[in-house]
Amino acid sequence: MKINEIAERLDITPRAIRLYEARGLLKPQRESENGYRRFSDSDAWRLQTIGALRGAGLGLDAIQSLLDKLDRGDSATVHHYLELQRMALASKWVEGKYAMTMLDELIGRFEDKGRLDAADLFELTGRLKDIRRQQAAWIDTWQFDAIAAQFDRSAAMLSTGTALTQEEYEQALDLIVQWTSPRQGEQGLDIGTGTGNLAGQLASRGAHMSAVDQSKEMLAICRDKHPGVAAKLGNALALPFVDGRFSLIVSAFALHFLNGEQQTLALEEMNRVLLPNGRICLAGLMAEDGSPAQETEPKRHAINRGRLLEWFKEHDFVTVHYAVNPQIGVLYAVRKH
Repeated sequence: MKINEIAERLDITPRAIRLYEARGLLKPQRESENGYRRFSDSDAWRLQTIGALRGAGLGLDAIQSLLDKLDRGDSATVHHYLELQRMALASKWVEGKYAMTMLDELIGRFEDKGRLDAADLFELTGRLKDIRRQQAAWIDTWQFDAIAAQFDRSAAMLSTGTALTQEEYEQALDLIVQWTSPRQGEQGLDIGTGTGNLAGQLASRGAHMSAVDQSKEMLAICRDKHPGVAAKLGNALALPFVDGRFSLIVSAFALHFLNGEQQTLALEEMNRVLLPNGRICLAGLMAEDGSPAQETEPKRHAINRGRLLEWFKEHDFVTVHYAVNPQIGVLYAVRKH
């Protein structure tokens, strides 16, 4: 095909094609006698790829880097980069939903009062800033990528330190599976899935499981162990899923890697993607006052059990709690509506 032919077929302007060629993204052959460009089916595929990546918000420099890696056969890096882009978009989308909700609240107050109060503006914008701050504050100080290969050999220790034996770890997972009792074909989500130990058990019971984690190495092992689990790079503070997607949501020994404010934000995210009458089951370090469970650095943050139960009560959940040991709890919650 000549440039005008491929431009028409792919609905791309010849100017854009020339730009991609000038940037080195595309290298069509040229006829020896007149120098006209000749585009192959391979060039057409490459142009479609460039267009799709631009539509997803990637710049030309990033696209060139990805295409270079694909040309060299480095598909793992390309996959991870695309997942990072997806996670960033999900974070912006969730932030936009929070902003929309707060604008709606501001509009409602304005309609009630007929004016804008500075106190209302400061309260709502401050709340949004705090959400952004908490989303940006999480840092992997535990080096989950580095411990992924050895995780399954010491899952209890690497999840909770000395607070949990391996036998108690297995007991907690079994309890979550029993309490959630997945139905054949229903949609489930495992947050902070690690190597997929819990997601795999629920999938074997018939649930269509999605799983998120911020460690690419953990996810790689999860995908190898449980190819039926849809494992994605994801953040508990901005889940990369639409509202009302899942019947059941689980998280085992992940929430205590978030601080108290981040744990609340994660609960809000779970509630957002949960279907009516859905159920949530959580396991982790729990304490009545939420004090840190360990004195070593970096610390895990014990979940404040009283505050957790209060949150579920305020959001119309019925809850059941079981103490695996004095430091580890499992909480099951069912939404009333």
